[in-house]
Amino acid sequence: MKKYFYFLLFSFCFLLIITCTTQPQSGNLTGTVQLAGEADHSGIIIGIYELTTLDPDIDEANTKWPHIGVIINQHTEFDHRFGTLVKTGETDASGYFEINDIPTGNYNVVAIKDGFGFKYIYEISISDGDNSLSNLMKRSPLNDCFEETDRNSEMNSEECKLKNESLSSPHYSLSIIHSTLDSKDQTAKIDLTLYPETVINADITTATTFESHHHYIIGQDIIIDDELTIQPGAVIRLNEGVKLTISGDLTAVGNEYDFIWFTANDSLSFLPFTFNLLSSPLKEDIALYNRVELTGSLNKQVSFCKFDHAGTGLLNHVNGFEISDCIFKDSQCGFKAEDVDSAFCSNLLCEKIYNESEGGIYFSHVTEGCIEKNVINDYGNGIKIYNHSNPELKNNYVSNCNNGVDISYGSSPDVHNNEIYECDKGVYTHAGSYPEIYRNEIQGDYGFVAYQCNAPNTIRVTYNNLSCNKYAIQLIKYGYNTTNDINGENNYFYTINEDEIQELIYDKNDVEPSQQQYYGIVDYFPFLTDEYPYAGIQGE
Repeated sequence: MKKYFYFLLFSFCFLLIITCTTQPQSGNLTGTVQLAGEADHSGIIIGIYELTTLDPDIDEANTKWPHIGVIINQHTEFDHRFGTLVKTGETDASGYFEINDIPTGNYNVVAIKDGFGFKYIYEISISDGDNSLSNLMKRSPLNDCFEETDRNSEMNSEECKLKNESLSSPHYSLSIIHSTLDSKDQTAKIDLTLYPETVINADITTATTFESHHHYIIGQDIIIDDELTIQPGAVIRLNEGVKLTISGDLTAVGNEYDFIWFTANDSLSFLPFTFNLLSSPLKEDIALYNRVELTGSLNKQVSFCKFDHAGTGLLNHVNGFEISDCIFKDSQCGFKAEDVDSAFCSNLLCEKIYNESEGGIYFSHVTEGCIEKNVINDYGNGIKIYNHSNPELKNNYVSNCNNGVDISYGSSPDVHNNEIYECDKGVYTHAGSYPEIYRNEIQGDYGFVAYQCNAPNTIRVTYNNLSCNKYAIQLIKYGYNTTNDINGENNYFYTINEDEIQELIYDKNDVEPSQQQYYGIVDYFPFLTDEYPYAGIQGE
């Protein structure tokens, strides 16, 4: 009998242990969010979202070349309109909220209210039991920097970096939080403050500042012809089809932890409780804004800004304009410079630009300039150089595009030391253009394609590593137009068998004798017998 009792006791304890260890754990989240200038803080929606999955191609490029493009993380990639909502809560009149039974794990938190915009907190960790939003925010080693930045606008991003220099990993910003304690009411233990939206429907003719973490809605086409300062963390939401033209001086300088954000204003999709918990709205359903356009004064600084859901993210008509460390995504065109003597862009991240006639970076009628150290992924055209444009293209990473670099209509850029992967055509030139293509790594179906290329000068394609599935160099004619000869010497074709190399070349030797008069020759000899060591992205 005693043995039977012990057996039952053991079985009960074993089942209890199994149940406790296999039962999913969950936690509760509490906090306080308030509305600036309001006595009643009720009705603020708090959304708990799954982390955004980072694009593996861009993440890999960030790891391999941390000195180019923008390091992606939750801050750069998360957009609650397309996120997976896990739980929601709502504040009472004091601003207090409590959300229960959240599965343990890491999440992004969104506080949002119609008329007051939203704020994000990135990568909080919900543990089993009770969790305080303020405590979770303090767990970020960099949070002190952001608190001081909010309280003292004179602290710049460089000082933040120096204060936290021990965090040396370029990917550490995954855990950074930019929403902090309100500087005017620290004693109330307010975790977040939302500010009233500012709706702009008229031209701005006096010096103006768009403040940090405030939302500005551009309701219709407007012109800003005086000085505009946009502080880090400001969100500018543009209505469908709207154009924002900035002709006065512009300072739009965010920092790597607090981007300025230009995006489409789709009011319904900004409310998380309209979402189906099991699915997200399609990005194609967002009503695009037309463009942000720069004209007039050269005194314009643009860095650490995000542009998305646009016809053209940013259109530049300012001679000598320079842009760096910005993101363009989910638009018909990214950054475009047009009808200027020079333009310069560096360290841009361009992804998911889907209009086949546009580009991630697009220069048209740009006499000179430089396109360097950019990361461009998932486009019709990665970099597009048209209409007698002659910039230097160097140290760019371009992947998963139809045309990695598209060059046309009398353009003659220098294209060197780029990495172009998984594109249908690595470099595509046509309509009288004669670029110099050298020291590039090109992998894909076609390396260099010249189409209807009756250019005034010989095209030089040399010292490249060309790993191509179909043709490394291909000449194509149209109608009775002729193609140029190509200087294709000193390339590495990933084979030293000359018969195999000839199979990777398409020129007059591959067409009927009656058509050979319209085709040029690719002079590929001598060829390299090993990879050229100085091809591809250089520097650290």
